[in-house]
Amino acid sequence: FFFAPHHPHACPRIINTHTPTYTNMRIPAPSSPPPLSPYGTFTGSLFQYSSSPSLIAFESKPPAFTTTQTKNKCILLGGLSDGPIPTPYTKQLEHICHSHNWSLVQPVLSSSYLGFGHGSLDRDTNEICKLMNYILCHSCGGGEEEDGVEPTFALVGHSTGCQNSVHFVKYGQEDLVKRTKVIALQAPVSDREGPSQEPQYNSNIEHARKLKKEGNENEMMPRSAFWAPITASRFLSLQDVGGDDDFFSSDLNREEMEDKLGHIGKVGEEYGLNVLVAYSGDDEYVPEFVDKEQLVDKMCFAMNSQCSSSSVKVARPFMIPTGNHNLSKGEGDAERFVEAVGEMLSNLPKQSLPAEQ
Repeated sequence: FFFAPHHPHACPRIINTHTPTYTNMRIPAPSSPPPLSPYGTFTGSLFQYSSSPSLIAFESKPPAFTTTQTKNKCILLGGLSDGPIPTPYTKQLEHICHSHNWSLVQPVLSSSYLGFGHGSLDRDTNEICKLMNYILCHSCGGGEEEDGVEPTFALVGHSTGCQNSVHFVKYGQEDLVKRTKVIALQAPVSDREGPSQEPQYNSNIEHARKLKKEGNENEMMPRSAFWAPITASRFLSLQDVGGDDDFFSSDLNREEMEDKLGHIGKVGEEYGLNVLVAYSGDDEYVPEFVDKEQLVDKMCFAMNSQCSSSSVKVARPFMIPTGNHNLSKGEGDAERFVEAVGEMLSNLPKQSLPAEQ
């Protein structure tokens, strides 16, 4: 199966809302050819991992494993409005996975594209667990150990995909969490702090709170409140102080952040999980008043706060000084991040190449 994406928008948190309207008119031919798939093309297997709701995922295996199954799977989770191929470094991530005999898996969740507006982290975690269970049963030898290698997962979260990764560790199916040995958070950015600087922020929050208080949290917010259709419930989750998605805001105090993130260290130490927290020095979605290096250190401190001793470090910071939100601009930024992920994968047991047919 050959997979080539449509052109994703340059940044996952902004959508072009100016769409031409054609009423009873033939669609005109484009004035120029569409660009070649800008984030790469991918060859692999497309499969349905859930029938209710119907959800699919795309797996690209290392070339040597075309006719056999890989034990190790890296799952890439994009941000708001993303689907498969969410970042410009997706092809590089595939390459580094393949070099360590890992597959790259790119799922469509109910929250992909514009589905996030009526979703929740709970729903996402449930669907990530469905994906992993499907993979264990059908895509890595029934979940059994082979040659000292048992099926293992890695999660790479981009943007709001970082919330998914953190939430999964706390609320995901325990045996699946145990199998997750690597998590890389790329751009774990607050969805609240940027919008909180906008003039309509307080009135939007009050409107959403009013809807929730009246039992109408699943009603939609006004068009002016957000760039995509969104319920009051998800709006509050993303943008209210202490919302379900509010993991990474710089104004959270030490206790609040440890309450949000402290489980990472406890679970990581118990199950052998390692976490990379990659933060960009030039992330356009982080307000200028935020000290980014101080914030990433604060997040890692919170994640490690429930480890058995201060010498145990499950989470480590990884600053990318010239990086923007999706690592599309700074020279070598994407490569640095992907290489750091590869280093984490290299510390895990490597599946042997299959015997030649």
